[in-house]
Amino acid sequence: MQDDLNDMAYFAAVVQYQGFTAAGRAIGVSKSVLSRRIEALELRLGVRLLNRTSRHFSVTDVGLRYAQECRKLLEQAQVARQVIDQAQQFPQGFLRVSAPVMMAETILAPIISRFLLQYPQVTIEVLAVNRNVDLLDENIDIGVLSHQQPLENSSLYRRPLGTMRNSLVASPDFLRGCRSSPTIDNLSQLPTLTRHTPSGSSLWQLTHPLQGTRQIQVQSRLRSNNLLVLKQGAIDGLGIALLPEEVCEECLKTGSLQRVLEEWHTTPSFISALYSNKKGQTSALRALLDHLSQSLGGVEE
Repeated sequence: MQDDLNDMAYFAAVVQYQGFTAAGRAIGVSKSVLSRRIEALELRLGVRLLNRTSRHFSVTDVGLRYAQECRKLLEQAQVARQVIDQAQQFPQGFLRVSAPVMMAETILAPIISRFLLQYPQVTIEVLAVNRNVDLLDENIDIGVLSHQQPLENSSLYRRPLGTMRNSLVASPDFLRGCRSSPTIDNLSQLPTLTRHTPSGSSLWQLTHPLQGTRQIQVQSRLRSNNLLVLKQGAIDGLGIALLPEEVCEECLKTGSLQRVLEEWHTTPSFISALYSNKKGQTSALRALLDHLSQSLGGVEE
């Protein structure tokens, strides 16, 4: 079909410029190539489009009508190409993104809002689920997840987006009410806010750049599988919480939360984006991957 369209363009040019020489100069194709391609076109179509001798050139009646239709088709092809060019230049269209519930609520939500404000012609559906997602079967464009170990090889492509670690935070009122300043040694004696685990254990594993790793059995005053619940409890002064730094960023800026034992935190986990298509990506998908990477740091493990 591509060869046919090219030959149609050559024929339309020959008719427009009333000859091979003039058409060749206009479109940058040699006279011999044009003559050969028009002869091949006539042979495929089974009709004579041009009457030509060494001294005479004219277009047959069917050739004139065919040239008119060729020009219409070429104009339509140009419009179609402009659609693609516009889409490549201005991200637009529909994307489906999946992520664990807590990541979607606390980390992705503001990032995607900023992206949509920047690209008003893009629409995004976020699927927040705590299960394995089959990107192909569920028509997911990008799957975002966190992981401690490198991901197994698969048919999916991966883009590293950044790292995430948990830090200790508490409200200023809670810290003022402590009889003594929190230390790594007395942390187990202080009220804490912990994530729900199937075993019911409240064990924190914290790492220090010089002192190494410590496992601490803490006293859980509030336990939840929802980070927003734990963050609110920390803001309200219920105890010390171990939360992702991205979740606490605004509260740390406003002062409603403060860091506790700043050099102690969890081992960083990686945040990655999985997607199925590396070639033929839409501009919207590429733009969202870039935006996620820029927002989260884009660090490779």
